[in-house]
Amino acid sequence: MSKRYGHLIPLIIERSNMDRAFDEVVDQLPEKEKRLKNGQIITLPGRRTYYRKRREDIIARLTRRIADGSFRVEYFEEMEVKDGPKVRTVQSPCVEDRIGCNAIMRIVEDKLYPSVIKTSAASIPGRGMHHLFAKMRRDIEHDPEGTRFFYKCDIRKFFESIDQDVMWQCIVDVVKDPTLLPILHNFITLMPHGLSIGLRSSQCFGNIILSAIDHYFKDVLGVKYYYRYCDDIVILSSSKRKLWMLRDIMHEKVAELGLQIKPNEVVRPITEGIDFLGFVYDGKKARLRKRTKQKAARKLSKLKSRKRRQEIIGSLKGMAKWGDCKNLYKTLTGKNMTDIGEIKAEVKYQDGKKRFRGSEISPRELAGKPFIIVDFERDLIPRREKERYQRELRENNGDSSVTTPPKKKWLVSIIYNGEPRKMWTGMMENKAKLEEAEKNGQIPSFSSIHADYSGKVPCYTFCSAVALGFTMPSDEEVEQLIRKFNMR
Repeated sequence: MSKRYGHLIPLIIERSNMDRAFDEVVDQLPEKEKRLKNGQIITLPGRRTYYRKRREDIIARLTRRIADGSFRVEYFEEMEVKDGPKVRTVQSPCVEDRIGCNAIMRIVEDKLYPSVIKTSAASIPGRGMHHLFAKMRRDIEHDPEGTRFFYKCDIRKFFESIDQDVMWQCIVDVVKDPTLLPILHNFITLMPHGLSIGLRSSQCFGNIILSAIDHYFKDVLGVKYYYRYCDDIVILSSSKRKLWMLRDIMHEKVAELGLQIKPNEVVRPITEGIDFLGFVYDGKKARLRKRTKQKAARKLSKLKSRKRRQEIIGSLKGMAKWGDCKNLYKTLTGKNMTDIGEIKAEVKYQDGKKRFRGSEISPRELAGKPFIIVDFERDLIPRREKERYQRELRENNGDSSVTTPPKKKWLVSIIYNGEPRKMWTGMMENKAKLEEAEKNGQIPSFSSIHADYSGKVPCYTFCSAVALGFTMPSDEEVEQLIRKFNMR
């Protein structure tokens, strides 16, 4: 039986959570732009400024509504959004309700997403489409014989077809907060049928309802190569026969949830190419989907705005760099430019020691908090030790024989709260763990600090952050942070 979570309302209405939800929604709102006669574009106060001025009133009102359980999304506007050949009707509640929904779902997702399998993505922090595609590509390259064939399917009108009673039962199975449950029921029943497209809760609910299928295939059937992005599912195997068997089971499990598989499902050799996550991958090369290429080419040929053109080029580069598309990028944009962040260069100093970025942080401040160990350097003398030694040396008239030599410690480069920091450690246990991690190629490592105050001197040792309930970031997320701050 899965764990059921209660007492979530206090976490939701915590000021830091409300602030983040407010910023997440309001920062996406547009400001006004005005073009001057000389062609210069200036930004004027718009909707973003309007809501920022009312921040305190909005947060206070939402906090009160969520705390007493009266928060509901009742009114929304509908708009049609074109997604390739598809046209979807999307619901957009008012800004205040969107902030409230985001504040609630931030905590709900934090509790429920750790139960979702690692090869499931879409709207899960650190698990974007590029992360999942890179994972699938690595698996195929490492085991070409075990991934010779693929089965691909997706669910017909997924959000519109979800049975609200089934969805509600999935939520009741994992949430027991009596004040929060009626609010979540409102999110589920906002539309006459299915889930709303546009409400943040729907992506989370979609992941949770399909998580039962994910775990059945991974845990019960032992399927090694299984990937899901929202309602798009890919299974790899060495046998077509096994994939057809899994295909029949997939139909049964999806039908139990009141859903249907689209008739465009396929079982094919991987050499024909998997059209998944914006790329077509044949086991050797990954190319952008034809529709993506055509859309980018048409936009670039029509655009006159330099700013908008740069946005399209940036978006195209963001996709192309994950595949084998350098020639395509040059053909469409006429550019063959390399991002300076992609250039790897190693700096060597005369003393042979590494230099780490970020300000110092004490182990005491990191106790019980998650961080990423990026690198470390042995046997350095902290500034305070140098100052202490120089002071004692002066007091002893330069006689080093009666002065305590400066103590050497190890300096650890970390990422904490998304920023580069560095901490000192002299604990033998910490040194041993760092040595072992380096020897086994296990750095970067996800860690926390255990504080022991039982002795005369506090002891701060590395411990598991996962065991403390924190979610380990993906390899892609860690690499992005390391590249962003140039920490290697």
